[in-house]
Amino acid sequence: MNNQLEKCYFELAFTELAMDYYSLCERDKELPLKSDNDDTFRNRLEELIGSCFKSYDDLEETGRKAETLREELKQQVESLVRKIDRLELEHYIEIRKENPDEKPDYPSDDEAAKAVLRSIFGVNDNALINERIKMAVYELPVRMTKVRFFDILKNSLKLYIGMGKDVLQRIIYMLESSSGLSGDLEFGDTDIKSIDSEALEQKYDYLNDLAGICNYICVIGRCSAEVRNDEREKVDSLLKLIRASSALDESSGKNEAEKILTELEGRLEELSERKLVLEAKLEGYLESEGRPDEEAVKLESMRRLMSTSVYAELDTDVFGNAEEKDVETEFSKLSEKLDAAFKNGNRALNRARQAAVLSTLPVFFNSRTEVMDYVRESLSGCSNVHEKNTAVSKILKMEF
Repeated sequence: MNNQLEKCYFELAFTELAMDYYSLCERDKELPLKSDNDDTFRNRLEELIGSCFKSYDDLEETGRKAETLREELKQQVESLVRKIDRLELEHYIEIRKENPDEKPDYPSDDEAAKAVLRSIFGVNDNALINERIKMAVYELPVRMTKVRFFDILKNSLKLYIGMGKDVLQRIIYMLESSSGLSGDLEFGDTDIKSIDSEALEQKYDYLNDLAGICNYICVIGRCSAEVRNDEREKVDSLLKLIRASSALDESSGKNEAEKILTELEGRLEELSERKLVLEAKLEGYLESEGRPDEEAVKLESMRRLMSTSVYAELDTDVFGNAEEKDVETEFSKLSEKLDAAFKNGNRALNRARQAAVLSTLPVFFNSRTEVMDYVRESLSGCSNVHEKNTAVSKILKMEF
């Protein structure tokens, strides 16, 4: 099973790499790079791809270099996420500002609450209902005391007791980012209103594309020399596609790439289906073994690289589970940061931070009645008709 899965990963990673590299080269033609920093990352990736296929038999070192580049991209992307989340708070505030000349077509609070609740519970899928609740919590006016806010935060974090410590750390990271705390540090004294959020989001997407290709090179580099030799014939056309993609400015390169892409139709689907079957066997093996062997650990790291999580943790060591004291410590540190931010921020910004935190937490209502009460209290406690109208309109336009 192990050898079959490794061969499947190798061929699938090569296929994904070749096709994504073609898309990247197409994108570079249509939307040239804007900053030297992006150009540096792109050039380093180009060097890795070139070394992969100029020296096919020496891919381990290339894989290690790809892991280094992946980590640097991860740090850049996390910085961008913190900035984008902080800018989202500014957008949240801006669209809720009351305009004295505007007369919004807003019904009564009771009618608005009924419409919101119909929108939330108008499906039979509990997972979808929970997502709609989180969205509604984000959009609705936040009108609660700090005491209640921190109680909700503390009780929600207690849900992570017994889960992996990495899971607890991840939710803390998300809360600090979504609330703008880490974004405040990223921007420092920079005037936030002068930042081009669209440019940041484009850069975020671009760097993620580069990191995805790095992941495939990492997988290829982790495969054994035996697998690479056995599968060489299967990837010959992929090597040709990669070379043709780097010459898209020439008609011959474009024609060659499109011809190979046509021949590859259906290949990804076939390999992906085979991967799922083999991974199920791997998962069963890992669960049955107290200490998986070295080969199984390697395959698990490759599975993570091939997952939809571009920056999945590759260290397969057990983090241990979070205990109550761990949750108490994380809550204490986070609440101190939030409290300091609340003292320094204006009312609009503080409410935006609270909305972001509450919507990032797991759904904290125990029944539909509690959801109904929250919606009604949120609307009735707000005197800004424009803010209420904006919130209700956005909730009713929710798409999932």
